[in-house]
Amino acid sequence: MISRRALLSHASLILAASVLPAEAAKPRKPKLATGQVYLFRGFANIFSTGLDTLGKQLTEDGIKAEVLSLPNAQTFARRIAERYRASKDARPIVLIGHSLGADMTFSVASALQPMKIPVSLILSFDPTGKGPVPGNVKKTLNFYTGGENLWSPVLPAPGFKGELANINLRQGDTAIKGIGHFNIDKNPALHDRAVKEITRALRKR
Repeated sequence: MISRRALLSHASLILAASVLPAEAAKPRKPKLATGQVYLFRGFANIFSTGLDTLGKQLTEDGIKAEVLSLPNAQTFARRIAERYRASKDARPIVLIGHSLGADMTFSVASALQPMKIPVSLILSFDPTGKGPVPGNVKKTLNFYTGGENLWSPVLPAPGFKGELANINLRQGDTAIKGIGHFNIDKNPALHDRAVKEITRALRKR
């Protein structure tokens, strides 16, 4: 005769066996690195409010991001470098900017280059210049709405060996209806693309 204790033990084993596979089947989100994620607003701190929205979206997705007015590139690069050297949690580095803020991403990256600090990702929205993208940048996506002289494609600096894509938002398969310099930073589809790219960069670490 089977004891009550044995029956309970057997039932517990059956229950555990039925639950464990379901628990094991649940996908686990890859842990993101903390990193350093900075968003630079453009002129007068009034034309890039979409970056505030993007910053909030990143925060909601568990990504710590800082939205800034135009800093001094050299001073800010030293701050980034100090954090990078002090802790692995300050890696990788991601820079995002709109208009003059997009120009700032390249200026900060260029200031980091002689310090031998890599930049994992730059996302630039309608920079006023053509970069250039320095050699310490692993990946750059430049979204632009202008022509050859303003809000245009950016160029790689000598020695650049990373990935660079200039994405025309006015023509071809990548065109977005109604897009322009003063709303490119506010576009929800571009925000979603940015979040995916940033998340991917933080996973690679």
